[in-house]
Amino acid sequence: RRSIYVQVRRSRPLAVLDMFDLPALDPNCTARTPSTVAPQSLLLMNSEFVLGGSESLASRLSREAGADSEAKIRLAWQLVYGRAPTAQETAAAQQFIAEQMVRLTQSALAITDPKLKPNPEVVAWTTLCQALLSSNEFLYVD
Repeated sequence: RRSIYVQVRRSRPLAVLDMFDLPALDPNCTARTPSTVAPQSLLLMNSEFVLGGSESLASRLSREAGADSEAKIRLAWQLVYGRAPTAQETAAAQQFIAEQMVRLTQSALAITDPKLKPNPEVVAWTTLCQALLSSNEFLYVD
């Protein structure tokens, strides 16, 4: 089991740890009950660390695999999971990218400032990478 140790002072508790069953900082804390709730997953999935890692991974995929979407998917699976994707996973990833591109292209039409217009392809691949990095297969070792 992985864990991170953080110094916590009673006068300045870390609010982010409340979602992760922060133990009571009273001297007589004998036990705490563990739980897993939706805000824990949402906090981790949408953290700046995961979003930054997703952008870096998407950039690496474009740099190393070029414009070939199937090559990008194979490389993503190899980098994230250490294995090749199945045919079903490849098809699902290609469908996801295509659907995201359509949605992002449609939503970008409403943006008039060219500096604020996102690149639909980059955002779609970043979103796929975020999903891969947030998946159970990435988090847990079988």
